[in-house]
Amino acid sequence: MILDTQFLGSLVEQKPAALQKAGELDAAGVPTRVPSMVTWEVYYGVSKAPDAKRRTLETGYEKLFESFPVVEFDDTLARRAGRLRGEHAHSDSLADLDGADSAVAATALKFDEPVVSNDADFEDVDGLTVETY
Repeated sequence: MILDTQFLGSLVEQKPAALQKAGELDAAGVPTRVPSMVTWEVYYGVSKAPDAKRRTLETGYEKLFESFPVVEFDDTLARRAGRLRGEHAHSDSLADLDGADSAVAATALKFDEPVVSNDADFEDVDGLTVETY
């Protein structure tokens, strides 16, 4: 199971639906992974927060990152993510995928695993399963 930035943010914020989903995944023994691009996206967002909030967020995210294995963004994933982003940008009917979302989608497709997210942008990715919470 590939964990999206939005899901991790919901965990840090202690949102009940995300906590329930995390508990279900853990109880079922479902392997979970965090794409390294999610780490990048998290720290990009956290760095824009005011100092006091930034420290709290960093602490929360660090605890999460210690709990999940990270999938490094390699050349194979970069190629696939670039193709996905380009196909979606060129299409009149597909939702646009930003760089981080295309990397998350490419990671999920590589491992043939669903993405946990409430981000509607993933819905148009061919072959990708999205689990909401």
